[in-house]
Amino acid sequence: MAIQAIRPALWTCGNRNDSELDPLTNQKPMFAFIHIYKTAGSTMRSFFQTYAYICRKGWMCLQRCTEVTSTSVQSNRNWKNCEVEHAVNRDRLVEKYGVRRKLYRHVNNTVLNDHFDLFGGHTRIGAGDYILKTSSADNYPVRHIVFLRDSIDRYISGVLYQNQKKKKGWHSADFANLVKERVLASRSSGEHWDRCLSYLLTPGQAEEINSLKSKYMKTHTADQFAEMKAVTAINNLMKYNVIVGMTEHMPQSMEILKHVFMANSSVEQRELLDKQATNKTLNVSKKGTVSTSSVREELEKDREFMSAFEEYVKYEKMINDYAMTMHLKQYGQLKK
Repeated sequence: MAIQAIRPALWTCGNRNDSELDPLTNQKPMFAFIHIYKTAGSTMRSFFQTYAYICRKGWMCLQRCTEVTSTSVQSNRNWKNCEVEHAVNRDRLVEKYGVRRKLYRHVNNTVLNDHFDLFGGHTRIGAGDYILKTSSADNYPVRHIVFLRDSIDRYISGVLYQNQKKKKGWHSADFANLVKERVLASRSSGEHWDRCLSYLLTPGQAEEINSLKSKYMKTHTADQFAEMKAVTAINNLMKYNVIVGMTEHMPQSMEILKHVFMANSSVEQRELLDKQATNKTLNVSKKGTVSTSSVREELEKDREFMSAFEEYVKYEKMINDYAMTMHLKQYGQLKK
């Protein structure tokens, strides 16, 4: 599976009229980047925007799309509960969010099929199952890219991102106390953190699980419900044979992506993309000076709390550990 996941796209960088079909899907190549919150998403959005511009491929970046409905993605209507943030088409026309658009005001299967080669952002795995054909099947035509990150670091990073601007003058210990307060309040209610399920369940799965929750909970515990959702997400990583990047292994992750996307490119084109990729700072909030690592260091002084924290994120960690295994296999295959 790893060798298939990282097979190079049959594109020539700079050719806007590529017509090669992917032999595994018998469809034109199409990629979806699933931006899980606080996993190098800004860096990757910039990477894909730059790649599209250099190589004359279409890239559509989506926002507020995790609640996209299953019925809308299966139709030729506009995707419901989903917005276009920016787009780069094959003619290098760039349209940005907040600027009056002439072409790409909405996202739907027809627009993506006709004008784009890549799309992504805060959306769900499987949202693009119906872009290239009328019904989903075992051989999913859209190839997915997902980045993940250590679950505790990701939670802390999210708290910092949401609060540093409002909490000026706070230090690492202050943010550590805020993390403790939130985690312990959630654990007192028996909750587990499951933020990545907003991305790694398909639109249909999310709707079905929501509708069945009350019935399921009559015969199962909260832990069993959380585990069932995590297992479904892991199965999706396997089913879609996702290209997996890990922020802790960013150089290796970028090496995989360049293998997939830049196989048919010139030295000059690769150097342009390398320059863009290496000039980005990853996973550092620009809203303040307190780092994720400094807050974690404070938290680790309290082993009793860390046990509760690890319990809180254990199902996210289950998903993350499986993704790491996929990533290592894919990188190992690349280096053979």
